[in-house]
Amino acid sequence: MDIDITLYIIFGIPLFIVGFQIEKLNQKKIFPIWLSIAVLILLLGIAIENNSNNEMRSISYYGSQMLLVFLIIQRITRNIYFKIFKREPEFGRSPKHKIDNIYTLLIAIGTMLLPFLLDAYIFHKF
Repeated sequence: MDIDITLYIIFGIPLFIVGFQIEKLNQKKIFPIWLSIAVLILLLGIAIENNSNNEMRSISYYGSQMLLVFLIIQRITRNIYFKIFKREPEFGRSPKHKIDNIYTLLIAIGTMLLPFLLDAYIFHKF
């Protein structure tokens, strides 16, 4: 197995852990811990990418951004959702309320696409 794919899988493990424990992110002590882990993973991904000799960005570089993007999207969408509906959104495959599918879809698609879009925007601008 290629080292790039191995690093992508390793960087994705915390994302799956957070995804299965998304209710705990609302606790004031838990979110900063996961946020610091996400920043450390991002810094590690940047360091690995800067030390590689590839012209193209590696998949592990994007994988290192996914946890941070997930946490940011989750916090923003959860706060908006809570203000509108006055309840916690459900994250999952088949939530009780159909409107929760939009919340789940925003987080899932945003987590996968936003690292690529941000990278393309930054390198296009600068």
